[in-house]
Amino acid sequence: MSGREQLQDLDDLLDELDRCADQAGDKVSVQEVVDAIGRRSFGPLLLVAGLLGMTPVAAVPGAPTIIAVLILLMSVQLLFGRKSVWLPRVLLKLSVKADKLKRAVKVVRKPARFVDRLVKPRLEVFTGPTADRMVALACTVLALMTPPLELLPLVAFFPSAAVAIFGLGLIARDGLLVLIGLTISAGVLGVAVYHLVR
Repeated sequence: MSGREQLQDLDDLLDELDRCADQAGDKVSVQEVVDAIGRRSFGPLLLVAGLLGMTPVAAVPGAPTIIAVLILLMSVQLLFGRKSVWLPRVLLKLSVKADKLKRAVKVVRKPARFVDRLVKPRLEVFTGPTADRMVALACTVLALMTPPLELLPLVAFFPSAAVAIFGLGLIARDGLLVLIGLTISAGVLGVAVYHLVR
C-alpha cells in the first residue's frame, strides 16, 4: 500500500492492524495505530474503534469506556469539520497487548472478507458532507451512551457495531451502510431510553 489514504475495505484495514502488531513488539499503542492508518482517515479510525469494541479487547475492564472516549473525540471533530484527527497524549499512550490485537484481527478476518464482497459505493445522497455530519452526530450519541450500557449484558456490543458500520460506510461511500448504522443507532437509543425511564 503506497499511502495511508488508500484503505479501500476491511481487509486492507486488518492488514494494516496486523502489520502494526507485528512491528510494535509486546504492546501496540493508540499512537501507533493512528500513525499506521493516518490522521486524516476518520472512516478507518472509527471503524477500528468500532471493531475493537466488538472483539475480546472490549472484555478488558474499562476498555469499552476508553473506546467510547476515543469515538467521542473523533466524532466531535468530524462533526465540526476538522480535516485531521487530534487526540490527547494521554489517550495516544494507551496500549493493548500485540497478541490480543492479532487475535482480534484473526477473529474478524473471515467475516470481514464476506462483508467486503457486499460493500460498494451506492445511495450517494447518504455519503456526502451532510451525511458525514449525521454520522458524526450519531457516533457522538453512541459514544455517550456506551458507558452506562456496559451495565447491560451484551448491549454495549451494538453501539460499537453501529460505529464500525459507519466507519466502513465512510470508507466505501456506501449510503446503505450509513442507513443501517442509523437504524442500529436508533434501536440502541430506544433501549437506553427505555432502561433510563422505567
